[in-house]
Amino acid sequence: MSEQISLETKLIKKRIHSIDAFRGLTILLMIFVIQIGAGGYKHLPLTFSHFGSAPVTTFKHAAEDGDEEEWTAVQKEGQFKKFHKGIVTAVHPNGTYDVTIKDTKESFKNVSIFHPRPSRLDDEVIVVYKNPDSAPEFRGVGNGCTITDLVAPFFVFIVGICIPLSRKRRGTDWWRHVLVRTFGLIILGVLYISLILSFSYWWGILQAIGVAYFMGAAAMKLPKWGRWLLVAVIAVVHSYLSWHVGWWLEIGQRGAGFLRLIQPDGDPLRPLIVHCTPWASISYGLMTIVGTLLGDAVVSGDKKIIFKQCLLIGVIFTLVGYLMHRFIMPINKDLVSSSYAVFTSGVGALTFLIFYWIMDVWGLKKWAYFLGVFGSNALLAYFLQPVVRIFLWALGFKDYFANHTGWTAMLMALAWTAILWFVTLWFNYKKIYIKL
Repeated sequence: MSEQISLETKLIKKRIHSIDAFRGLTILLMIFVIQIGAGGYKHLPLTFSHFGSAPVTTFKHAAEDGDEEEWTAVQKEGQFKKFHKGIVTAVHPNGTYDVTIKDTKESFKNVSIFHPRPSRLDDEVIVVYKNPDSAPEFRGVGNGCTITDLVAPFFVFIVGICIPLSRKRRGTDWWRHVLVRTFGLIILGVLYISLILSFSYWWGILQAIGVAYFMGAAAMKLPKWGRWLLVAVIAVVHSYLSWHVGWWLEIGQRGAGFLRLIQPDGDPLRPLIVHCTPWASISYGLMTIVGTLLGDAVVSGDKKIIFKQCLLIGVIFTLVGYLMHRFIMPINKDLVSSSYAVFTSGVGALTFLIFYWIMDVWGLKKWAYFLGVFGSNALLAYFLQPVVRIFLWALGFKDYFANHTGWTAMLMALAWTAILWFVTLWFNYKKIYIKL
């Protein structure tokens, strides 16, 4: 027993390089895809259907599958058009809808739409024909999962892995740290989005991470079986409220402007849904709680325990999440559906297992140095994006980085990521970190 305690003590004091590398990969992907969005890049490679989405590049969110420009690579002129844009023209009390296809004007009565929440009048939908003679299927916009959609779940999953390590290290100071970090993330999130969209009380991904972190920390009071049960309860509650309670996923007037410093007449509720509503953030909390289950294994320092827990969590959650996606409710990042939370938690565990096995079991660590630069200073790298962008734009480089297409766009996004990498490396060299 004393040997095990000694091993755990050494482990929590030692930096775990596989966690830094995993976090670094997540930040690298985040910086890359944010530049793709900010630069207005179009017609990117690897455009196809991702887990039921309409064709969309893997370097954008599945939520962008409503952009018909993305379909041109797979629906050329004169070929059978599998995907169409439709609009909901009527909502019936029995849960069915009338839908009209925009380009053909063909109408369908009393159809079902596969989506994590009920559709509303004038909602856009994706109409899918499997072949020219079959009846179409109707799907909500944003269903599916690209590599880009894994970025946020990976980050909160890593937060969950680190919670048991931090709890052991901090001892009696633990809960003060939890509260400081929770409110710190929420405040930093407001400041970050305010740098981009002007000052307001925004609710974005950093704020959702703050809630998820608090949920993961609170869940540590439960035994492991209690956390497994809690994950199931959160998934069921979130799914039920998403379908039956209108304000659970969206509040404020649809299409209205945000209340902000330069727009004081904007809708006062809209700033709370830049990413997801504050209460829908519990779905991110689900991912963090799953991460704590893996973090317990990491604290043990036992390679066999870590391997088995990664495999158990990875296989179960990936499979269950996929089955939920196919038969209950689709994966949807914008609505943070329960299937999305469960599926990406499983993928996160399997991805961590790859890093852990290569770096901590085989001992191959040097190759991941470039990932560790971002991973060891993740919050700083995140905040550097708008700051460096403002600086470069002021120097006249905006047009150089904007509005590219195809592989040229990919190269420019990589160039932007490299700039952020070198800036972050300089801060690391000067031992300047943002830590919460």
